Amino acid sequence: MIEISMKISDEDKVWDFIRKNENPLMMSGHIGTHIDVYNKTFIPEKYIERRTITIDCRNYDLNREIGIEILENYKIIEGDFVIFFTDIQKNNGYGSEIYIKNHYQLSWELIEELLKRKVSFIGIDCAGIRRGEEHIVVDKKCEDNQAYVIENLDSNALKDMNKLEETLIIWYRTPLMTGLPVRIFKKEK
Repeated sequence: MIEISMKISDEDKVWDFIRKNENPLMMSGHIGTHIDVYNKTFIPEKYIERRTITIDCRNYDLNREIGIEILENYKIIEGDFVIFFTDIQKNNGYGSEIYIKNHYQLSWELIEELLKRKVSFIGIDCAGIRRGEEHIVVDKKCEDNQAYVIENLDSNALKDMNKLEETLIIWYRTPLMTGLPVRIFKKEK
């Protein structure tokens, strides 16, 4: 199996930021690849194995939202895990100002369409699928529709993903955390 979740070394400067935070345990769940669950719902166990669609978004730039037109050549069905591959980490490393505050975003129309199709997960190799104040709003909206946002996938690993794969998603939940650490593996054929 090939892991597509981000690996962060124990020496990464992000851990210093976490240690200084008022609530380091709560905050640590939002580091690296994680699932946002601000409403603290239970993710169904059946979501562990997913048919996964990876959509190449490298022709977009930071000033243009990824719109519904991106779905044109993809057949997305109920329960799919849909990953948006932007390759942001190539020029804007994890934790950089652009990565955190000015990352790629999905349009609201695209998000609504994914929810209408009842996807299980929406993944991206950025800090979120919307920026700023809309970040938590969209995560809650997805969660209310039993679709969960997975942030900070590893751009390098996504380069090797085919349009259609099978993945294993393994998360760890506590009743206190709003960010669940997650590991994701592409199943070998």
